[in-house]
Amino acid sequence: MEPPQTLLGITTFVLHKVAVAARRAMAARLAEETGLSLWRFAVLAALADHGPAAQRELGDRLGLDPSDMARLMDGLVEDGLAVRERDPGDRRRYRASLSDAGREALGRGRAVAAAVEEHTLAPLTAAERAMLHDLAARVLHAEHPAGPDPA
Repeated sequence: MEPPQTLLGITTFVLHKVAVAARRAMAARLAEETGLSLWRFAVLAALADHGPAAQRELGDRLGLDPSDMARLMDGLVEDGLAVRERDPGDRRRYRASLSDAGREALGRGRAVAAAVEEHTLAPLTAAERAMLHDLAARVLHAEHPAGPDPA
């Protein structure tokens, strides 16, 4: 069923609908093909992109509550996708890092993300996709200069 034309004339509404559908598809495919949730994928990506980090730092970077971050990290460590070690700079803290299995899972997750994005953006040419990404990134950075609010 088609939403009202008034709503379809609002760019942010259309972007939201596309994002919700893509997020659902990504979550389903990640779970099915890699066993990862979106948040587990996000934590692995943050560790890969920024290197070893304290759990609180990861949670802050991803906009996660500390108790949710702790549960996520416990699961990643238990599944062998991440490792916790004492921080050499502050022995009271632990730093998390990717394990080899975590790097492999992240690679499979990235392939899923690329496939979902390919499907979602199929109606666009490569140039249009690049332009959409640039425009959306510009709006995101103007709205959230310190980084996105993942909620």
